[in-house]
Amino acid sequence: MTHKRHYFWLAATIGLLASAYLNAQGEDSSPLENTSWQLVEIKSSSGAVQRPGNPENYLLRFRLNSRAQITADCNEAGATWEHEGNSLRLTALVTTRKLCVAPSLFNFYIMHLQNTRQVELGTERLTLSTENRMAELIFEPYVFTPSF
Repeated sequence: MTHKRHYFWLAATIGLLASAYLNAQGEDSSPLENTSWQLVEIKSSSGAVQRPGNPENYLLRFRLNSRAQITADCNEAGATWEHEGNSLRLTALVTTRKLCVAPSLFNFYIMHLQNTRQVELGTERLTLSTENRMAELIFEPYVFTPSF
C-alpha cells in the first residue's frame, strides 16, 4: 500500500512540474514565432519610399528559440530576436556578402533590420521601425508557393 502512495505522489509531482513547464513555455512565446514575412516597402523619415522588385527576395522568418532567418536579395542572413510588447530587437546578425545586381535593397534592408526597435503586428501587415522612427520596414505575410 505504501508503494502505491509513493507512486501516486511521484506521478502527481511530475504532472504538476510538467504542467508548470508547459504553461511557462506558452506564456513566453511570441505571436511572431513561426511566421514568415516578405518586404513590401521601406519608408524613410524624409518621405522616400523604396519597393523591392521581387518582394520574395526579401524575407524575414521568425523561427523557434529566438532565431531569425533572413533572405536579403542575393544574400542570406541569420540573427537572434527578442520581442516584448511593441519592442523588437534583432541581434547577432550575420550575413553573406555577395554583390547583388542593382537595384538591390540589400544594404538598406540589413542596416534597418539591425536598427529595429519597435514592431506593429497586424493580421496582414508587419511594420518594423528603427530608432527614432528614421525608417519603417513594411512586410506582408509570405507563403511559399511552388512554381512547377
